[in-house]
Amino acid sequence: MFRLIGVLWFALLGANSALAHPHIWVDAQYQAVVDSPVVESLNATWSWDLFTSVSLLEAYDDNGDGQFTGNERTELLEGLQNLKKDDYFVHLKVAGKAIKPKSVTITDFGMKNKMLWLTLKVRLAEPVNLEKTTLSMAFGDPEYYFAMVPLEEGLLRLSGALAESCTPVDHDAKEQGIETWIDLSCQS
Repeated sequence: MFRLIGVLWFALLGANSALAHPHIWVDAQYQAVVDSPVVESLNATWSWDLFTSVSLLEAYDDNGDGQFTGNERTELLEGLQNLKKDDYFVHLKVAGKAIKPKSVTITDFGMKNKMLWLTLKVRLAEPVNLEKTTLSMAFGDPEYYFAMVPLEEGLLRLSGALAESCTPVDHDAKEQGIETWIDLSCQS
């Protein structure tokens, strides 16, 4: 854990928002499977910038194989848990009202093309019926130490039987540290 603090100390201890600017860039995307209009969870993926990824690899890859294995995975995962206090920068709204997720957990992570990636499971506090209300999603670090950037293909990827009847609409955010919101609703 001390290694992660050494590599990301400023992010984990907090930044002065008046002086903040991003030091870590993360490409982020939500994935929603809409086999029914009621959504209870979302998945998300992150891909960390090359500099941060290589720094973490140097700090944790004790055997030098370019991957996180065994105890290396355990130690990095423990360090990444520090981001849990901020719900991994997940922001949600239902019908325009901010909600807190029931839980956000890391389900997997690793290295690909020298970039650290991770997947998250976001469980909603209450199921959301997308035919009756809008679910809005964003990623953002209000301290702006992490720049959470939507993938070029968009902040949300839909799949499932009802994906064609659902409409994602993105719009610029007004909140500091959030670049884009995406609103999701479905036709009956």
